[in-house]
Parts: sequence; C-alpha cells; structure tokens
Amino acid sequence: MVTTTATSNNSAEPFRSVTAEEIAHYKSHGWVRLKRFLPQATVDVLLSYAKERMGEDGATSANPGKFSFFNSLAVQQPHHPLFGPIIRHFGKSAVALRDLKVSPGIRYFKDSFGVKLPSNRADGHGRSDWHQDFAAQVSDRSGGMVFWSALIDMTPDKGTMAFLDGSHRHGVMGDYRTYGEGNLLDAYPGLIEECPSSGYLTLSAGDVTVHSDMCVHSAGKNVSDGPRWTYLVQLNPADARWTGAPSVSFDTSSLTLLNTLDEERFPTVG
Repeated sequence: MVTTTATSNNSAEPFRSVTAEEIAHYKSHGWVRLKRFLPQATVDVLLSYAKERMGEDGATSANPGKFSFFNSLAVQQPHHPLFGPIIRHFGKSAVALRDLKVSPGIRYFKDSFGVKLPSNRADGHGRSDWHQDFAAQVSDRSGGMVFWSALIDMTPDKGTMAFLDGSHRHGVMGDYRTYGEGNLLDAYPGLIEECPSSGYLTLSAGDVTVHSDMCVHSAGKNVSDGPRWTYLVQLNPADARWTGAPSVSFDTSSLTLLNTLDEERFPTVG
C-alpha cells in the first residue's frame, strides 16, 4: 500500500475565491455549484487518501450500518496538513456566501468521505430522498452549510445531488427519519411547485456544491458501473451550541449542553 504524504494545497494552481455571481446564486437558491473550486492536484491527493483507507472501490465503511445511502469515512482532523487548508478555504468562502448579520463567524463542524456504490451490487446504495440537514445536526441554530466536493467526474447516473430552489426560506421541515420512507415531499407535497428542482447535476472533479442546512436536497441512485467518490465538509455558525441531542455521525461525549464548541476540535475557520 502506498502511504499518502499530504501537504497543504500542493498545486501550482491556488485556491480561487467565490465570485459575485456565485454569492448571489447561493443567497437566492440556497445552494450553488462552484466549478473547479479545488485544484486537480488537491483532488488527486484527497482521492488517494480515501482509497488507501476505503479500498479502491470504496467498499469499506468506518460507520457500518449507520448510513444506508453511502459508505462513510469520518476524518475530523481540521489541523491536518491536507485537510486544514481545504477546510479554511471553505470557511473563508462560507463567510462570503452567507449572511453574517445574525450569527457572525464560521466554525468547522465535521468532514468525511462519502462513497455511493452502484445500486446493482449486493452492498450497493439506493437513492437519498428529499430532506433537509438541519434537524439532524444537533445545533441550536441554522446558518450551517455543507461543501460537497466531487473527487471524480460524475454525471447523474452516479447518483449526484439535486436541490429545491429557494426551499431554504421555508423553515425547518423535520428530521428525515420521521418521513417513513424518508421523502420530505410526502409530508410537503406542494413544496416542489413553489421550489422547482435543479435536476441532478453533472460535475467535474474539483467541482464543489454548497447548500444551506435548510435547503431541501436529494441524490439519485448510482446506476453506473463504478463508485461515486465525494469529500464533505460541514460548517456551522461560530456561535452554534450543542442541543444535547445524540448524533448518528460523530461522538458528542465531550460536548456540554448549550455551550459553544471547543476551539481545538471545532476551530473557527472564517
């Protein structure tokens, strides 16, 4: 096995800033696609890191049984020489994208790799149905966002993301686990008429989508012949506090009810 030696953005191509058009799109729609937001050299190192730990086909999950919609490998090393610069790049971008008048500052919350395996495999994954992230995120305030990075080129047959435009303005619509089969539109059938779908996206390696924790989104089945590789970073307002609820995706044992999160584990990144 080759061991990845990770450095900070070890590419001649620097990280780029978000544009005015991208900021406007995020504020209007609740999500945005940032084209070529990670340099190819950075993407290559991320993918190599993930494959060393999850296997060439991504079949190894660090959280077996917790996620039916993809295999997950938690990272949670915000000071790591590979992940730290990426997380801070996303944090700086988050400050530009979201309205900071209510909750100033951005805090790292968690990061992970996600691999959606082809649905025709015995260990394959199905569709991730329409849902919001906020209700399951154990934070006492909204304003968080997820940066979802494509590590390979992918068309909708890989099970890419789709978003309901403007749905972030409609308030909290419940935890995805309360919808029976998990489809928010079963509980709010009229939402899609007011908030049309973006359609499942076609992405290039290095493209990043960003969505508000209130934006309704989904991902289709992976009906291709290979895995979908992604790297996800969740950011929250810097003043967010733990509600006391359990989390399906990370350890809450060190957190204190209604206290701000500690700077070492959850550093301020914007």
